[in-house]
Amino acid sequence: MVRVIFPTVTENGFGNNIITLAKAHLIAESCNLTYQAPVWPYCPHVKPASPNGYGHYFPSTRTDKLKLNALKLLFRVNRRLKSSIPISTLTYGVEDYKQSGIVDVGEACRVYLQQRGLESPSRSLVLTVEGMWGNYLPIKRARNWITHLLSSHANTAQRFEAIRNRVAGKLRIAVHIRMGDFVAREAAGVMKPGERAVRLPMEWYIRVCQQIREHVDANFILLSDGKPEELKPFLDAIRPTHILGEPYQDLLGILLLRESDLIVASNSTYSRLGAFLNDKPYIWPADTLHRDSSGKFGYLWKGLGSAVPSDDRSDPDVVRRCYALAINSPQIPGGLIKYLRSNGTARIEFSEDLLYSQPVYILR
Repeated sequence: MVRVIFPTVTENGFGNNIITLAKAHLIAESCNLTYQAPVWPYCPHVKPASPNGYGHYFPSTRTDKLKLNALKLLFRVNRRLKSSIPISTLTYGVEDYKQSGIVDVGEACRVYLQQRGLESPSRSLVLTVEGMWGNYLPIKRARNWITHLLSSHANTAQRFEAIRNRVAGKLRIAVHIRMGDFVAREAAGVMKPGERAVRLPMEWYIRVCQQIREHVDANFILLSDGKPEELKPFLDAIRPTHILGEPYQDLLGILLLRESDLIVASNSTYSRLGAFLNDKPYIWPADTLHRDSSGKFGYLWKGLGSAVPSDDRSDPDVVRRCYALAINSPQIPGGLIKYLRSNGTARIEFSEDLLYSQPVYILR
């Protein structure tokens, strides 16, 4: 008898693949399945280059490779024979997930399997999941598991503790500036709602951080895949703690985002993951969001999300989970200043979160 689920990973970045891994983990928990860790392919985001990509952090054994090859072969055979005898093979996808109306992906899959007579622990089943569908709300229960996974790489955990000790005692502001293979702002032109893989203006990061510094003596932590010469204006203006030039920063950067008291985010899945694992406020570039019909609220994904709140959300002086700041915003809002002056202890009053497909009021 075999009951296994494995995530199908890709050459994309860790912020993309972790959603797939988390779905597989939760389904394994809810459905009496064994979680089979992936064998990672080459990934251009891992630096220095590693032939097995994120396998540098999560190495596979020879047994892992043999198991995965056997499972994938079983899928191919069943597909060709159009049969699932004696072992059922299924790819659990977004349409399957939507059928139950249950938010948690593990529980939704459990109902899906029950409806097909596949829930029994004595029934052989091989399942896989792939892609980023569902985004963050279906995997909310996996946040602790993700953090444990990130911390399981010994060298990353040691470096994280060293930096955490270095910046202790002050408010920690993590700033993620995504560059790398993102298109230069000058080449992309005017910022558009819903745009992806485009760099944000360096001036925005500098202005926001300088305004933060006017209200609190904080430690700024820069996380970026950019080159020092590209980041020189920010480095000169803010003088942050950083890990530029250090090898294998992928997991370390996410842990530092998770641990911070405030995130100044880039428009990337890496920033999303850091904010997802962190319960504190974050700042998001509002110009990249899809607007509602009033133009006052923004969504991260077009056509996905809950209705805008019926009560007023325009008060600039409340503490928010997400501050959607316009790129040309002349100053940070009073609610963020209140949070900073409380040394990060002020209670979040407006909890709307872009990551959970909720509309966030745009502050100008």
